[in-house]
Amino acid sequence: MPRALAALRGISASEFAGTHAAFRAAMLERFASGAGDDIPTGLANPFARSILATYRAYWRAALANPARRANEEAKLFGDLEALTQHRGMTDFDALEPVLRERLRLDGLYSLQGLTGPLRELMLWTREDAREYRVALPGGEHTTTVHLLDGFSSLGWADYATCGRRGAGGWATPGALYAVVPRYPSLDSEEFRVTFLGHETQHFADLVRFPGVPQWELEYRAKLVELAQANTTRARVLRKFSEDQGDDPASPHAYANKRVLAALRLRLGLPEGADLDGVDAARLQTEAATELRQDTLRREGTR
Repeated sequence: MPRALAALRGISASEFAGTHAAFRAAMLERFASGAGDDIPTGLANPFARSILATYRAYWRAALANPARRANEEAKLFGDLEALTQHRGMTDFDALEPVLRERLRLDGLYSLQGLTGPLRELMLWTREDAREYRVALPGGEHTTTVHLLDGFSSLGWADYATCGRRGAGGWATPGALYAVVPRYPSLDSEEFRVTFLGHETQHFADLVRFPGVPQWELEYRAKLVELAQANTTRARVLRKFSEDQGDDPASPHAYANKRVLAALRLRLGLPEGADLDGVDAARLQTEAATELRQDTLRREGTR
């Protein structure tokens, strides 16, 4: 976050317009001015408001000083013990089910756990389960999808980017979970490819390759996105290009960099080359081929 804020301050506010200007202002207000907890007004329950305020304080502190993430996580644990009145818990695995049950009694569904480097909290009020038949490069799958809506917290990535980025859903061995506010509609290509295609590949891989590291799951699912994207192709490529990294603890960024590198190699392009100008059909073909080759490599080492 210090690097991000420095970058924003390094460019005059007059250089930003429209949604970009609003984004810059929101980021500086949230992370640079020491603003309050800014809890959504629609979250009326006092216990839930205290929990969300505690998580947001942790997110701000951990983002502001990554070297102190472990310390801030320990403080979060102590604060949650106090709020739930469950002292002496051994770890988050023991504490989070207690928190989840208490929130459920107050009418809120929740997701905790570890998302990348930070502890997660998502809060929502509505769920609807549906079945989808999803075509993947490796075959078709019938998938149960829980459609989630009525959010008061969309997680730490959403908070860290003032709504610009965040989880669109996740996969478990039994079902998929879709964050409905992330998509323009359930008929959009963004939902069908970026969520259904991506997460159903996770669903299939969790069964086929149990124990595979998270970044490798992301690598394979992101190849599905590029193998199937048409109208959203430019957006998907931009998202991958904007978020690259070398830390496997941030599996999306780590996988993004490796997906782009693998496709440049297949296309005979130099390191760092822009993929926007590549013929769409060829890019789709190479992404699907890389996924098939990755599957063969895994099957050959089993």
